[in-house]
Amino acid sequence: MDEQHTPPPTADDTAGPSPQLTEADARALEAFFEADQDLSRVPSTLRERAERAAALFGLLTTGPIEGRESRVSRVLTGTDTTAQPTLSRDDAEALDAWMLAGLDAERVPASLRERARAHDAIAALITSPAPESVSQFTRAHLIERTVNRVAEATDSGQMSEPAAAIPPRNRLADFLSVAAVLLIAASVLWPVMSTVREGSRQAACAGNMRSVANAMGLYTADNDQMLPMVTAGFGKSPWWNVGRDPSSSNSANLYALAKQPYARLADLACPGNPRAITVPRSPEARDWGALEEISYSYRVMAHPERSLWGQPSELVVVADRSPVVLRAVRGQVVFPLESSPNHQGQGQHGLTADGSAPWLTTPALSSGDNIWLPKPIEMFIDMAARRQGIDPIRGTEAPAGRQDSFVGP
Repeated sequence: MDEQHTPPPTADDTAGPSPQLTEADARALEAFFEADQDLSRVPSTLRERAERAAALFGLLTTGPIEGRESRVSRVLTGTDTTAQPTLSRDDAEALDAWMLAGLDAERVPASLRERARAHDAIAALITSPAPESVSQFTRAHLIERTVNRVAEATDSGQMSEPAAAIPPRNRLADFLSVAAVLLIAASVLWPVMSTVREGSRQAACAGNMRSVANAMGLYTADNDQMLPMVTAGFGKSPWWNVGRDPSSSNSANLYALAKQPYARLADLACPGNPRAITVPRSPEARDWGALEEISYSYRVMAHPERSLWGQPSELVVVADRSPVVLRAVRGQVVFPLESSPNHQGQGQHGLTADGSAPWLTTPALSSGDNIWLPKPIEMFIDMAARRQGIDPIRGTEAPAGRQDSFVGP
């Protein structure tokens, strides 16, 4: 087809010029539709161009087309010309079970799991982020252009005809109208489904915290009121060496709850951490295999501590994983007021010594104590440093006292 010169993009159209048909190609395409897609009825002067359009249009119309006019009619006019589709009984039960399981198909009973996975796959079409190659501006621009086309069709009366008046052919305007409805639905449902999914993750994480609180109470009752600790102290070794040696890994102390066992490893796996494991790698495992597998940060202790659990205190013993440690291990600048990545930076659960697990929108407690840092470091951080970042911690720090909340890794 002929090439047409397109003017360079302006400041209001940074997504780039949109492709356009030449006038001759547009006439050929319209003639193809007017002839009910019968090339023999297209005028000879336009037939060659119409053949090219037919070849491209075939990519859009591959597959069965029965009932297409009635489906387009329902979308354009809101008139139901056929019976409404309904879920089978098994699919409906699978959908209910999937919602009750926090949108996690793997937690659905085995008899419904395959159908729940299908629901999960459909939801992923809406909740998955757009490809990196598609900018938010391009997506918004596409939706705006499509909606404008629908509005123009409505104003001109093209969309006011009843279903029976629609000619039995596929027009380009029909496809644009259907695309507009789908795009609008996706733009509305995407944030809603994302909010529902994150809400279910927070609820599941809160349930985990209650399980850990019960396990902590049982452990301390059986171990002379001692908090879980399988090492004698870290000395000068960093306590974030996960998976290397339990004697130099603070996470091994928390893992002791699942090792002995007082809790399941699944209770220590936040659904907001895609790398979390729910079953031990081996019966001999005494720690997680890598830092990324850890969902919850545990109180850092330089020596065994007694009689902290069960006391009325806002001292945080376990929390959603620390973003400060994740950055510090990589040698990056850390941000003390950053929230846990488990919940998209919206906040974190903090299991306190009295057994409660409040939702914290900031790592700074009401007392001013920051759960990601020991008190000595907090003393040297002013407001400017909180905004701009500070040098990474080294992984050898410890709390300044019994009431200093400091968790890791």
